[in-house]
Amino acid sequence: MTETRTFPADSAIDRIFGPVIQARTWINMVYLLASFPLGLAYFVILATLLWAGFGLLPVFVGLFVLWFGLIVSDILADLDRTVVNTLLGAGIPKRPAAPPAVGNIFVKMLAAVRRPGTLKRIAYLAIRFPMGMLSLILVVTLLPVSVILLTLPLTYTILPITVGMSRVETFDQAIFLCCFGAVFTLLSVHALNSWAGVCRRFAQAMLR
Repeated sequence: MTETRTFPADSAIDRIFGPVIQARTWINMVYLLASFPLGLAYFVILATLLWAGFGLLPVFVGLFVLWFGLIVSDILADLDRTVVNTLLGAGIPKRPAAPPAVGNIFVKMLAAVRRPGTLKRIAYLAIRFPMGMLSLILVVTLLPVSVILLTLPLTYTILPITVGMSRVETFDQAIFLCCFGAVFTLLSVHALNSWAGVCRRFAQAMLR
């Protein structure tokens, strides 16, 4: 009987090549792609409410706008917590409900600001925009370049590909660049997974 050998799940081979075919990698890509529109939406909503709130403070209406902004920031943070838990498996628990504040709007706003984690959540939502932009840039740069290099032996006669100052014109050049593309793809996948891990740890630190 022929003996079948398999690599252990934690072998070096699995750690190096496994992420390319693992579902976790591609779920991470979905999160990274979704990060930019989500981060942009958070930034626009919070910036609009804060700008309007502080701008309207002289006519007192600004207090209500700022209070509403605190409520919205809590809703957005819970939304992002759900996204991170679902796509990255962060396991961030739901924020405990705040005890009802009794008093006028000043007392309620002060209670909302003093609630543990409020300022961290607002800072997190603001930082999500540049992090989302970086996530999008990484994905739309690394993955297309990887695909182009890997498929070069099949496409170099159809699509003009220029590397440096010279165009790829021979099959040998295409094969060489394809081999380089295989290494580049592995490095890209690990880099994107690592960045997704950074995003997960950042969310865990800021949203607890």
